[in-house]
Amino acid sequence: MGGRPSIKTDHKALVSIRDYIDRMGTVEGKRLTEDFTGAPFGWSQDTLRYLVASMLVGGEIKLKVSGREVTVNGQQAVDALRTNNSFKSVGIALREERPSLDVLARAADRLTDMIGDQIIPLEDEISKAAIKHFPQFQHQFAPLAEKLAGLGLPGEERLRDLNQELADVLFTDASDAPQRLGGEESVLYDNLQWAAAVKRALDNGLEQTVRQLQQHRSSIEALPDSGIPARLKTELAEDLTRLHERLAQDNFYEHAANFNTLLTSLQSCVRDTTVQMEEAQQQRLQEAEPDLRRVPERAELTQEEQSSVLGGLEELTLSVSRDLQGLKRLINQELVIHDRVRELKDRIARQGQERRRLRLEEEKAKAKRAGKTKLSRSVSIPTSITDTSQLDALILELQTLRHELALYSEIDVSIRLQG
Repeated sequence: MGGRPSIKTDHKALVSIRDYIDRMGTVEGKRLTEDFTGAPFGWSQDTLRYLVASMLVGGEIKLKVSGREVTVNGQQAVDALRTNNSFKSVGIALREERPSLDVLARAADRLTDMIGDQIIPLEDEISKAAIKHFPQFQHQFAPLAEKLAGLGLPGEERLRDLNQELADVLFTDASDAPQRLGGEESVLYDNLQWAAAVKRALDNGLEQTVRQLQQHRSSIEALPDSGIPARLKTELAEDLTRLHERLAQDNFYEHAANFNTLLTSLQSCVRDTTVQMEEAQQQRLQEAEPDLRRVPERAELTQEEQSSVLGGLEELTLSVSRDLQGLKRLINQELVIHDRVRELKDRIARQGQERRRLRLEEEKAKAKRAGKTKLSRSVSIPTSITDTSQLDALILELQTLRHELALYSEIDVSIRLQG
């Protein structure tokens, strides 16, 4: 038929074997051999094996090999029927039903769609094509489950089920490939199509996009709830929620264009926020300098020591990349700046207090040698203050006096109004 050999299933020898199996049910090759090599048939064991093989190819019987039900002429059938000895342990039964033409047609069309080669809608051809290409699908899709899990994407379980189903089909030399692929609905075909689409999208750049999106999402959601980072977090909350929803869908790969657009937007927002934080920190450091100058004990330090302290502020200026890593460094730098400014203030205060204590001790010793029991201080207070520098100077003078009184109470203080 069409140049293809066919099996004459109504041949008397094949009918005799079929009738025998029909009466006995499932029968082992050993039993079949004993009955058909004896009277009245007297066939050789090789002849019987060849007849059984032809019935398998003709779709009349099915074999049970090591617990596997085989209905096609694949490697397992070849191994089972290779020798008279191997044939003895094979189970043989009649096939109750065969795939319909519609089932075979759908299975052939779907296989053709998946592998690109035209598949003839015959049971044997479909099984052979499955045996040839399903191991390739296993090789392609097995690593995909781990990749999806690493990207935080759905489908890991679906892929594991798919690979198990492929293994199940190959376990029986694809005997049931026509039924699995040819039903009106085929889970195997749908999963293969889905896996192929996912792999194609990831290979075309979606993997890197999703990886960066997940990094941005987790990093932005972990930002502090105050200051400039909090504004970024609030601004992007809705976009990140929508991103989470899309990434949780099985058809996430269909949103590749949207993901690329969103990633560009997130990177732009992070870049702008990084610039804002850099400027804010520079402003904070500029404001910290006069703050350090107002520490009362600073007057006790030498000019070199004062310059050294202010130089410590310059070291806190940070220039970073305009991305997530840069933003994280600036956020960490916030705490560094806060702690460092406080340390510098404490350092000025400690050094200044120690210098003041030593100076007062020396001054007390001189006063004692001069026969004085008290030290004297004079504070000039202007009757009017016209700018903040005058006010700062007066405050500093009063603070210095206060600290000296705290160290040594035997001080006479005279207050004089200028003018």
